[in-house]
Amino acid sequence: MTTPAPDAQVVFVGYNAAYLRAIDGSVPSGSVVVIEEPDIIRKRELQDAAGRFDCLDRIVPASYQQSTEALDLAAELTAVRPVAAVVPGLEYAVPATAALAEKLGLPGATEQAAQALRDKVRLREVSGAAGVRNPRWREVFGPADILDFAGDGPVVVKPANRQASVGVQLLDSVDADTAAQAWERTSSAAEYEQVPDRELAWRFLAEERLEGPEFSVEALVRQGEIIFQNVTAKTVIPGPYPVELGHLLPAPLDEDTQGAFGTAMRALVAATGYQTGILHAEWILTESGPTLVECAGRCPGDYLIDLNDLAYGTRIRLTLIDLLAGRPVTLPQSAQRTSAIRFLAAEPGTVTEVTGVDAARELPGIRVVEVDVAPGDEVRPWASSWDRAGHVIATGPDAETTRRRVLAADAAVHITTD
Repeated sequence: MTTPAPDAQVVFVGYNAAYLRAIDGSVPSGSVVVIEEPDIIRKRELQDAAGRFDCLDRIVPASYQQSTEALDLAAELTAVRPVAAVVPGLEYAVPATAALAEKLGLPGATEQAAQALRDKVRLREVSGAAGVRNPRWREVFGPADILDFAGDGPVVVKPANRQASVGVQLLDSVDADTAAQAWERTSSAAEYEQVPDRELAWRFLAEERLEGPEFSVEALVRQGEIIFQNVTAKTVIPGPYPVELGHLLPAPLDEDTQGAFGTAMRALVAATGYQTGILHAEWILTESGPTLVECAGRCPGDYLIDLNDLAYGTRIRLTLIDLLAGRPVTLPQSAQRTSAIRFLAAEPGTVTEVTGVDAARELPGIRVVEVDVAPGDEVRPWASSWDRAGHVIATGPDAETTRRRVLAADAAVHITTD
């Protein structure tokens, strides 16, 4: 694995502290530039962020969410130093990243693929036309469309171009009242720190609610060819909001099912015209085979990159930079161990006490125990990934051992609320 030359820079579109923390010390000092929305710089207090990481040279304010303003920076960026790679730091940065890479003549997703990955309506259209298995779906513009699509059966209602399960709802049955409530909750979903203050355009869709276990596939792609792939088994909470509760990887699957996911991923790459970068595709394994839920063209959240690195002995964030710089990479084809994460939950209310953290850290195979709340903080009911209270990560020699270990650590941590 190589690193950026001292005289070259890596441009991230969107500020991602976890990514910068992971590569800090492994890339040259001051070799990273981040483009971020002015409103987000203000809301997340990123004015002094360059002092937090040795690798980070500066943050450049520019609009990129549903905007082409970041493209105007191409000449300014290359006038300072050559740009080695353009990396998507966040979900909402995927189209701007692809467009900027194309303008600079660098490897990337391609604008066409990036636009499909950022809009589930477009993704349904292009993937379905290419034969990728999709649920029955329809773009919706109000409660009447939801009711008309669903009939009285179960349905999923969600934004087509948001992130982190924001606004996604599972409805067991639909009448006029539930359709109106679902539309209100979905269309009014908000992410204060993740989006700029200007008005953005959101789209919405209703989908057939599929039955079957959920999986995700993390893949690295070079010039349209998958060069690394992992299948993750997912656990989501019951109820109307399908927020992920945990992940286990590699998923314990038989050879035929593994092959089915490989076939589905190759078809998805071809359907979107995706060229180079990373994909995180979510699937439900139905009786007919893997059926597409959605797909992102950036590093997945939920610590999935860390879980892959623990299982395979990789450093995927650095590898992605190399891929997007057009440098050769070497990747393992099998895992060394299994890894798992479980997200911490608590009853909604004000936190009064957190116990068991040290005990959890001492359990076999536990790699991380992190609690994101403290006494006095408010715990909300889970409606999106932002509502979780922390996480534990474990590794082990096989899936069942790792599952037991991560559940034991989860049980050891107690978050008490009033």
